[in-house]
Amino acid sequence: MSAEPRPVVTGGGPRALEPVWRRTRTPAAWGVALRRTPLSMWRDDVSDYAAALTYYAILAVLPSLLVTVIAFSMISPGTAEDFIAHVTAYAPDQSGTQLHDVLTQTLRDGSAAWTLLGGGIVSALWSASSYLAVFRRALHRMHHEDDHRSPWHTAPRILLTAFALLGLLLVSALLLLLTGPIAETAGRLLGFDAVAAWAWNLLRWPLLLCLVALLVVIVFHTGPIPARRRKHSVPGGILAAGLWLVVSGGFALYTSALGTYSKLYGSLAGAVVFLIWLWLSNLALLAGAQFTAELSGLSRRERPALPPAEGSPEAA
Repeated sequence: MSAEPRPVVTGGGPRALEPVWRRTRTPAAWGVALRRTPLSMWRDDVSDYAAALTYYAILAVLPSLLVTVIAFSMISPGTAEDFIAHVTAYAPDQSGTQLHDVLTQTLRDGSAAWTLLGGGIVSALWSASSYLAVFRRALHRMHHEDDHRSPWHTAPRILLTAFALLGLLLVSALLLLLTGPIAETAGRLLGFDAVAAWAWNLLRWPLLLCLVALLVVIVFHTGPIPARRRKHSVPGGILAAGLWLVVSGGFALYTSALGTYSKLYGSLAGAVVFLIWLWLSNLALLAGAQFTAELSGLSRRERPALPPAEGSPEAA
């Protein structure tokens, strides 16, 4: 019996023996996928999906904020007011004022708190589930795969993911809230000194960024199997989180420096700015998902075809 021929190495050392499709974790492969991402976003109508996601995000964000404010007000009205101040501070100027007025009015209307709490939870869950369903369809479009799962199999998974998504959003809200005097007060109650509170004020931003990346990866896992692979989804999640930070900061500077929206839309400027910011945020999220799809597609396209099994019709 003759020995199997050894692979011929034309250069590159032992690295040349490694299959090309295994090299998608390298910066060179990331660069190729990054260059392909904008054109693929155009072909896959990603901006349309971002608009649909913005619609459901509006329906999910406001009830979620109302539920959080009401829950904090039942514990401590002062904590709820601090939460409103911190949340609205991160929104663009025009929309932050209107959002502050809506949430403050909710605090004053204490008689309808339980009704708003129940309705807000149901509305937030339905909207978050619809958001994830749209994102799931977008992921299947990006990966060029059909969704063969039945609704009875998909719906419970989406609902559980919506629970996890809203829970992480609540944790993110707590990270935003625990700062300054609140962090010092919490540190004294828990027995920590001022140094621990100061360290927490520094560490909460990296923790918040990690939570955002985790949220992105969880959303990616609603898609097909290639979108769930960590070697592809983690770089896409990091890219989406970074793009979101850049887009949010740049858009906030643009709206505060120029102020064109207040001149064009008048009293509606805050709502319009909030909608555009949400659309840009979803576009950044979908850009990370498209990058993940390009990495996965690069791996599939460059994977060598396996020889047919012995005895199969193809081998005959």
